[in-house]
Amino acid sequence: MPSIKDDYKVSLGEGCTPLRASKKLGKKLSINNLFFKDETTNPTNSFKDRAAALLISHARSWNYQSVICASNGNQGASIAAYASLEAMECVNVIPEEIDVGKRAQMIAYNSKIVVSGKTVDDAINEVLKPKYDVYYQCTPEHNPLTIEAQKTIAFELVNKGIPPDWVIVPMGSGGLIVSLWNGFRELFEAKVIQSLPKLVGVQSQASAPIVQEFEKNVGLKKVYGDTSHKSRALGILVVDPMYHELAIKAILDTRGRALAIPENIMISSAEELARNEGIFAEPASALTISALNSLIQKNEINKEHNVVCLITGSGLKTPHVLDAISNRAKTAGSSNILSTKLKLLSQISLSEKKGIHGSKLKEIIGTISLPAIYQHLKELEAKNLITRKKEGKTVLYFITDNGKKALEALDILITLL
Repeated sequence: MPSIKDDYKVSLGEGCTPLRASKKLGKKLSINNLFFKDETTNPTNSFKDRAAALLISHARSWNYQSVICASNGNQGASIAAYASLEAMECVNVIPEEIDVGKRAQMIAYNSKIVVSGKTVDDAINEVLKPKYDVYYQCTPEHNPLTIEAQKTIAFELVNKGIPPDWVIVPMGSGGLIVSLWNGFRELFEAKVIQSLPKLVGVQSQASAPIVQEFEKNVGLKKVYGDTSHKSRALGILVVDPMYHELAIKAILDTRGRALAIPENIMISSAEELARNEGIFAEPASALTISALNSLIQKNEINKEHNVVCLITGSGLKTPHVLDAISNRAKTAGSSNILSTKLKLLSQISLSEKKGIHGSKLKEIIGTISLPAIYQHLKELEAKNLITRKKEGKTVLYFITDNGKKALEALDILITLL
């Protein structure tokens, strides 16, 4: 960490966020030691406050009066807040599509907004143009101090006395998973921990460039990602991630995993986390719950492992999540029926190779009775959305191609209701 005089240190009380032991999800998923590192309790409700505190302190130590930041949301909101504390001028360069709650934070903190391009990649290129006479390094991809600030999350996890076996992290630029890797490596080299936890990087299938590259590197045939980049996980929507090589190296070095999760599971995971654990997460964070479920279904995580899901930001910043959940409440009849079928299809799709039995689906969903589960399964099978296979006395369910196509259609319909 850089040495900054006390006179220049800027803080809003960031860091030292709670590591919450699971109350319900761990039992449902048969994981004895499931934890959530809740970064939503930071001053602007995201992990980016750690970096903002250090970057604004650094800018102040160099006597800058103005700062500029290119981001797709949380970083810009954090920089704006810390800059306002020091009465520094702040310019945020953002893409056209951004979560309105994050943009509102920037405006509330008196930041000037410049819209440039469709993705954060465009915004970053705009910032690099030599027409702003300010501290440029508030853009996280172009300041290594960001990595130094964010690795404190690893220190805090180990400081709780429960060294994790798995840490599941959302990936955009890849900077966060690289930060954790650096932190855990330092602890390992100092002999504070005996081994590195397995790092799991998660992206949406709608935009998964790091997962795509990872799978090519390890020789997997199935490659995720498309050319549309139309993801609702805007906080991790990056077309050309700067840290992609280091992120892949971090995953390989820790014997971790890189996963791409279908978008249609994301909203359900956000609801599941909120209803079972009292944590309202943004879509990028909700993907970690989906990834956990996938790893359990693949028997890669067992019940004795210490597992941490990193919750990077609050769902209160993402209006489409709020709309989807509130609209479901208003239309409790048909919407709830569709929502249950969506959850069942989603869970069956995560187990498409090995299959899943009805009682396990009941454990995971937990909100309706086992007979109701089987009734839904019967209806899904009648529509050729799932198929069954008997192994001994156990009946396993598998998703069909029609079922995969129906997942996205169901999710869109629920959101519109």
